[in-house]
Amino acid sequence: MFVFKDFQVYENTRQISSSTNKAPIIMDIGDTKPGFTKLKVYNIPHIYRRHINQITTFVNGETYFSSKLIRELYLPKGMFIHGPCQSIPDDSCDMARCFQSKEWITPAQQWVLRSRSSWPDYRLVMSVIKKGVLFLPIGCRGSMNQDIEYRISFSMAEKQLIYSFSHTQLLCYALMKIILKDILKKKHKDLICFYFIKTILFWLFEESSPCEWHSGNMISCFNSCFKRLIYCVEYKVCLHYSIPENNLFEERFTEYQHKCLLDSLNDIYNSLWTVVFHTATFQWFREEQIISSLPYLTVSSLPCLPYISGVLNLPCLINRKQIISRIVKTHDKELSTHMMSLFFINWMQSPDGKNFRITNKSVYKQYRICLHCFRTGLYANAISAWSLLASLFYKHKRFKECIYIISYTLSKCIPDKIMLSFHNSLSKQTYFQKVSEVVGLPLACKYFVINILLFTKPYYLLPVELTPSIQHNIIASVHRCTIPAVVYLKMLAFLCLNHLEDKRGKLNALKDLELKIQKEYLIVPNEQNLQSTTICLQIAKSMI
Repeated sequence: MFVFKDFQVYENTRQISSSTNKAPIIMDIGDTKPGFTKLKVYNIPHIYRRHINQITTFVNGETYFSSKLIRELYLPKGMFIHGPCQSIPDDSCDMARCFQSKEWITPAQQWVLRSRSSWPDYRLVMSVIKKGVLFLPIGCRGSMNQDIEYRISFSMAEKQLIYSFSHTQLLCYALMKIILKDILKKKHKDLICFYFIKTILFWLFEESSPCEWHSGNMISCFNSCFKRLIYCVEYKVCLHYSIPENNLFEERFTEYQHKCLLDSLNDIYNSLWTVVFHTATFQWFREEQIISSLPYLTVSSLPCLPYISGVLNLPCLINRKQIISRIVKTHDKELSTHMMSLFFINWMQSPDGKNFRITNKSVYKQYRICLHCFRTGLYANAISAWSLLASLFYKHKRFKECIYIISYTLSKCIPDKIMLSFHNSLSKQTYFQKVSEVVGLPLACKYFVINILLFTKPYYLLPVELTPSIQHNIIASVHRCTIPAVVYLKMLAFLCLNHLEDKRGKLNALKDLELKIQKEYLIVPNEQNLQSTTICLQIAKSMI
C-alpha cells in the first residue's frame, strides 16, 4: 500500500493546517453510502497542479480525484486491476495507492464512544485513533459516482487490533482464513472475503470477555467463530466494525448464491474439525511434519498419547513419589487417570528397590506389586497390561496359565483396534474422539487402542530367550526394547509350548507367528518394529 505523501485529507476546510506543506484534500460524503467518500481538490499549490491532471476529473463544477484513474495509473505490464489494487496474476502481490487522513473521522466517531465489554480497552482505542484512516481508490458498487468514490479504510487501526489478539484468538482467525482460502473460495469465489471474516471476529471479540479466549477453550471458541459467520450469512448482515451503518452484506448475494453458501457453511460446521484437517493447508503441514518426525496438529488427542508414554519412560524419571505427585496435580482428571495407569504399567516391569536381590521374599513381594500394577494399568492399555501379566506368569514358570492369558489377550487383538502411532489417519482420530466423548479417555484407551510393547531396563519381565533382541533393538541406547504386541504374544505362546514340550503346538505357534509377520497384522511397518519381529522369528526358528 503506497500513500500519497504530498497530500493530506481533511473533513472540512476548517481543519486545514497552515503549518504543513502538504496539499489539502477535502472529504465529500454528501451523497455517498456509509463507508465511502469523494475526495475534492482544494487550493492545490501550483507545483502539484500539473501532476494531478492525470488523476482528477471535473464533476458538477468541482474537481475530484478519480479513483478509476488512480487504479489505472502506471499499470505495469503483466498486472491487472483487482478491486482497488494492481495485482499479479498468481495473487502473490497486490499494490494499492491511497490517500491518508491523520485524524479520526466523524463517521467513525461512534466507534470510539460506544459501550463495550473490555476489548479493546481505553488505551488501545486511544492508540488506534492516532493512526487516522486511509482512502482506497474503489467506489461503492452500483453508485452513479463509483469512479470518483473512495472506500474509507481502517487497515492501520485493524492491524493494531489484530496485534492485541490473544494466542487463541489468533488461532481462530487463522483457522477461519484457512477454511475460506482452501474451501469456500474454491467453491464460491469472492462471495466471502478475508475482510468479512476479520470484521465478524472483531464484533465477536468485542462482545465477549477476553478471559473466554484461552487455549483450554479452543474448540468452543472456534465453534463460536464459525457459528457467528453462519449467522451473519443467514441474515445477510455483516456490519462494518468502525462504521456500522455500512452493511457489508447488503445486496451481496443473489438468492441462489445465498442458499448455496449457507448450505456449504452448515455442511462444514457439521464436521468442522475433520474439514479443517482435510484442507490443503493442513495436508501439506502434516506431510511436512511426517518427514521431519516432529509433533503436528491433530483432530484428536490420539497421536499425542505416544508422547506421554515416552516421557513417563524416560530413564531420568526415577523418583516415583515425585512422578505420582505431579500426575495427581494434573488438572485434567481423565488425562491424570491415563498417565497414572501408564506409570503403573512401567512400574510393573521394575523390581522394587535399588538393591534388588533375588530371594523368595523379594520375588513374592515383586509378584504382589506386579499384580497390583496390572489392575491399575488396564486403564492405560488393556492389551499391554494383559501381555505383561502373561510375561509375569511365564517368569514364574506358570506356563499353562500364561497360555490361557495369551489366548484371552489375542482374542482382543482384532482389526478394529486402533494402533497407537504419531501418524494416525483422520478417520481413526475422528472415531477415537467420538468414542472418548462418550466413554471418556481412559476407557477409550483401554478397549479401543493397541500399543507396541515397551520393555525397560532391567527387563524384569522380558523372557531370557528374547534378551538377544535387546542388543539389536534400535533404541537400546536409551535402555528400551520394543516389540509389536501380537508378535510378542505369539512368541510368548511359542516359548510356553517349548517348555511344555508340545512339539506340534510349537510348530503351529511358529506358523502363526510367521503368518502374522507376513501379513503385518497390527504391526506398524517401521524399521523398529520390523527389526524386532525378525529377531523374534529367528529365535523361534532356532529352537525348533
